[in-house]
Amino acid sequence: MNQDGAIREDAGTDEWALRVELAAAYRVFATFGWTHLIHTHITASVPGEKDRYLINPYGLLWEEITASSLVKVDAGGAIVEQGSTDCAINPAGFKIHSAIHTSERAAEWVMHLHVPEVNAVANLKEGFIRGLSVYSMDVGGISYHDFEHATSSSSDVCARMVDDLGPVNKILLLPNHGAITLGDSVHEAFYLTHQLVEACKVQLLTLSCARSPSDFKVVDDQTVEETYRIVQDNYTGNEFGKLEWEAAKRKMETQQGIGYKE
Repeated sequence: MNQDGAIREDAGTDEWALRVELAAAYRVFATFGWTHLIHTHITASVPGEKDRYLINPYGLLWEEITASSLVKVDAGGAIVEQGSTDCAINPAGFKIHSAIHTSERAAEWVMHLHVPEVNAVANLKEGFIRGLSVYSMDVGGISYHDFEHATSSSSDVCARMVDDLGPVNKILLLPNHGAITLGDSVHEAFYLTHQLVEACKVQLLTLSCARSPSDFKVVDDQTVEETYRIVQDNYTGNEFGKLEWEAAKRKMETQQGIGYKE
């Protein structure tokens, strides 16, 4: 049995299914152009194992990641299962993810991105404008955490990020840095990320065309909240973004094949 096969056998059915979905998420991000070379991360909680998480091996491009290459770590970032490469992980980067996974939010999926359009909107003093587009009205409330240090591994910094995220919002904008999205499933976290990126593109285009705030229209807060509620009510159970995620995977597989499942 080769190394990939051994990792699959050791993982068991549930963990292997998670590995395949997480590898797909990395490949989908690459397909949509949401990557920063080998940097940033998507992490997921391993089912049935307390304080165990999967993360990318630090050194691979996201379009190179496969299910067997993912690294299993504990809450402190210590490697539990190396995966099929000899790459380490980025401990400073994972510490941010771990703080969110292990907080009261207990997020199953955490996605961190440095997409330029998102970074640009996060930098604006007026911040993210929720009433500007159909994309922005899909994402719910937005939290903010001001820049301290992009690679800080300080527990105090991570604790402040979790505090700023708060108990409800699923998007944390990081001025001068990027953003974090979280979800109970890969499809929820992916779809929030997609809508966030597209909303930021619309906001930047709108601002680039406007001479003043009076030159563009913003939907009032009440209508924004009603629209968000209607969107959420259209989904049952944990289905928010599920169809969109499956479509995104098909797009990725058309371009990259299914090697990520190995």
